Amino acid sequence: MEIGTASAIKGKLQELGAYVDEELPDYIMVMVANKKSQDQMTEDLSLFLGNTTSRFTL
Repeated sequence: MEIGTASAIKGKLQELGAYVDEELPDYIMVMVANKKSQDQMTEDLSLFLGNTTSRFTL
């Protein structure tokens, strides 16, 4: 995926007030590339995003 996509993901995470390191946007891009469902992504990201997870995965 493109660097612009990673930047957009990082920006959205920051907008939600989530802690953002360099690996989390990459991890999210891998989940998208592997065609994980919304429910799977919500479950996998809840550890990182807590209460804001559903706002991110909608």
